[in-house]
Formats: sequence, structure tokens, C-alpha cells
Amino acid sequence: MDALTTLARVPRRPTRADVTLTAVLFAWALLEAATAAGPGAWWQRALFAAGVTLPLLVRRRAPTAVVVALVAVLMVRVFAVPGVEESTFPFPSMLVAVFSAALHARRPVVAVAGGVVTLAAMLSLYPLGYYETDTPGQLFILAFFIAGAWTGGWLVRLRAAQAATAHREARARAEDADTARREAKAQAEDADTARREARARAEDAETARREAEARAAEAEAARREARIRAAEAVAAERERIARELHDVVAHSLSIVAVQAGAAEELMAIDPDLARRHVAAARRTAREALTEMRHVLDVQRVDAVDAASALAPQPTLERVADLVDEVRAAGLPVTLAVGGARGDVAPGLDLAGFRIVQEALTNVRRHAGPAATTVHIGYTARWIDVAVRNAAPAPGHHHHQGPPGSGRGLIGMQERARLYGGTVTAGPDGEGFAVEARLPRGSA
Repeated sequence: MDALTTLARVPRRPTRADVTLTAVLFAWALLEAATAAGPGAWWQRALFAAGVTLPLLVRRRAPTAVVVALVAVLMVRVFAVPGVEESTFPFPSMLVAVFSAALHARRPVVAVAGGVVTLAAMLSLYPLGYYETDTPGQLFILAFFIAGAWTGGWLVRLRAAQAATAHREARARAEDADTARREAKAQAEDADTARREARARAEDAETARREAEARAAEAEAARREARIRAAEAVAAERERIARELHDVVAHSLSIVAVQAGAAEELMAIDPDLARRHVAAARRTAREALTEMRHVLDVQRVDAVDAASALAPQPTLERVADLVDEVRAAGLPVTLAVGGARGDVAPGLDLAGFRIVQEALTNVRRHAGPAATTVHIGYTARWIDVAVRNAAPAPGHHHHQGPPGSGRGLIGMQERARLYGGTVTAGPDGEGFAVEARLPRGSA
């Protein structure tokens, strides 16, 4: 099949095989021109030999033109130099020309026309007197060879076309296979990229999980630290409250001692007055016992070390002095007291004063010079304390005000809880309010 493809190929220039074939046929024609009998001079016969052989050099690129040229040269020879020819020419050249026309003509109809023209020209040589005899056998042989040469060229043409088609199909299949390989490679690369991306996402997820665990651990540590600080604050406040109550109890005991001594001296002189002193000592002792129970309640919870200076223990009656001090420091505060004060246990009195003091300190620390009201209400069963402030002054920035108890809401709640009371703190309109309710019966 490779030889047929090569035979059907149309080169840009005559091949070595074409040159060799043309040279052999030209030499043969010259030899017959010199040796065979025929009309015309030798140079005319030599010119005829060249005319029916040399055009074969371009038989591949111009097969139809070669057939037309050979037929034209033959017709010139027949009519210009009449007479019977004994050589075989132009028969060999016509076989090669008709083969080339069947094989190389661009369109099939042109290839068929080339064969018909060649056959008609060769058969016309007998009636024109080119050959001596025109028996049916000779005509058949001539037609057979011409038809055979054309058929051979046509079969080679078909086989070459089939080979070219097979080659194109094979090349297309190879290209498809190569495309499939490239696509498979691209898919493999995409899959590998997807695997890498999935691995990267998994690593990112693992990193995020570790970071989340770390943040959770930090949050838990912060919560533990906050609980520890809160516990320390409660313990420190309880220790401070215990010291203050200790001072209250000590003061009450000193009063009991004074009342008992006075009663002892007046027993013989004024029994009624002595009894009043004894009654006062009994009440004071009962109050001291109550405060001692509060001291023991506070000391049931372990406390951390905290330094706190001792000072005279104030009462709710001294809230007016506290308000004057805060007002002098720049906080516009007003005081309102309602109800009958009556007897108030010293510890309860101290707790109420400290709640007011801490609330005012928080106002100065967080709201600046905001308008503030302090209300103390006495009833038969309760002592109500309320400290309300308006919205912070424009342009006020959070700053650290003068020190109070240092424990803020924790201290207020612990003091109220010790006596069975409650403390609430939160927004009140545009401002803030601290409200405490202390039961008198807890004394």
C-alpha cells in the first residue's frame, strides 16, 4: 500500500523515476525512428519521437494536458507526413499517458474523458492509414491494452484514495486518542488539584478547629479567672464586713459594760433608774449577739488576705453628711428621707450607709456630674434605699473616680444578703438606678 501511495503522489517536480521512464521511452523511440521503415526524413521521425515522449515528464501534474499533447503530435504526424508506419510508437507513450490520466486527473469525469480520447485516437490510426492492417484482432488488442492501462491507473487511484482515507481516519483516531489522553491527563490533574484543595480545606478546617479549641480554652480560662476574681472579691468584702461588724459588736459590748456599771451604782439609790439601765444593757447585748451571728456567718466562707483600714462605723443618719461631701466634690445630688427611723440595728445601719456610699461612688466613676437623687424610706418592716442618676453629662469620658469600698455591686449584694435583703442595679430610662431593700427583722 505504501508503493501505491507513492505512485499516486503528485510531486512539485518530476521525480527520478519519471525522468528515467521518459528517457527510456525517448531512447526507444529514437531507435525505432532510425531502424524501422516509415515515411519522412530521419529528423522528422526523431522530432516525432521527442514529441510523443518528452511531455511525459509532467504527466503527474498535468495528465490531461499530456494526453492532449500526444494526440495532437500524433495527428500532426498523420496528416503532415502521410504513409504507413512500421514502428510501435506512439503506442508505449499513449499507454503511460492514459494510465497517468486515470490516476492523476483531478476529477473522475476528466479521467474518463482522457481514456476515451486516447482510445479513439489510437483506433483512428487504422482508418487514417498510419498502420498497414486493421484486422479485428489488432483493433481488439489495441483497445484491450488502452483500456487495461486506464483501468490500472483507475484502480491505483481508488486504492490510493482508500489508503489516504484510512490514513486520515487513523490520524483522526490517533488525534482523538491523543485528545483523550490529554483530557484524561487534564482530568487527572484536575482530580489531583481537587485532592490538594480538599486536603488544604481539611487542613484549614483542622487549623480552625484547633483555633476554636484554643479560643474555647482561653474563654474557659478567662471564666475560671473571673470566677476566682469574683470569689476573691466576695471573700475580701466579707472579711471587710466582718471587721466592721466586729467593731460594731465591740462598741455594743462597751455600752453594755457602761450600762451595767451605772445600774450597779444606782441599784440602792434609784432602783427604777437602775432597772432602765439594765433594760438598755439587755437590748444592747441582744443586738450585739445578733451582730456576732452575722460575723460568724461571714467567717464561714474562707477569705483571702486584703488590707483594709479601720474607721469609725457610720450609720444611715450620716448619709446627709456623705451627700454634702459628694455635692462639694461636684456631683449634683439631692437627699430625700421618708418614714419614721425608729430603732435600727448598728450592723443594718452600717450596711445601708455603705450601699449609698458605693452607689454614689459608682455614679461619679461612670456618669460624671450627672444629676442624682438618694432616697431612704423607713417602714415598720423595711428600710428601702434607692440611688438614681440621670444620663452621663455630654462629653463625659469614663474615668476612675474617688475610691469607695472598691468592690462595687458585689459589696452591696453581700451586705444586703447578710441581713436577708436584696440589691438590684440596672438602667433606669436614660440613667441608672441602684435599689436595696433591708428587712428590719434581720436585726
